[in-house]
Amino acid sequence: MNDEQNGRIAADVYARTMTDPEFKAQFIADPAAVLSAAGVEVPEGLTIKVLENSSTTVHVVLPDPEAMTDELLAAASGGSTAGSASTLGTFACVTGPSTAASAGTAGSAGCK
Repeated sequence: MNDEQNGRIAADVYARTMTDPEFKAQFIADPAAVLSAAGVEVPEGLTIKVLENSSTTVHVVLPDPEAMTDELLAAASGGSTAGSASTLGTFACVTGPSTAASAGTAGSAGCK
C-alpha cells in the first residue's frame, strides 16, 4: 500500500470519528490498532498519539527536527516558498480557540 492509499484510509477513519463516538473513543485509546484494522500499514515501533482540540486547548505539532533539511527550514521560516506545509508535517494557523486553518505553502503561509 502506498502513502496515498494510507492517506485515504486515514481520512476515512478521521471522518468516521466525527459521527461515531464509540469508534472515536477506540481511535483515541489505540490509534495504531484502529488504523491497522482499517488497512493502514503502521510501521513496527511507531507510536501514534491522537489529540483532540477543544474550545480552550489547541495542539501544535512540530516537525521531527532530525527530518528537517536546510531547504525545509528556509521554507518554514518564510525564506523560500519551496516545499509545502505537508512536507513539514501538519502546520496550522490558529484562528480562534477551536478553529485552525491550513497554512498552504509553508513559505507563504498567510497566518493572521
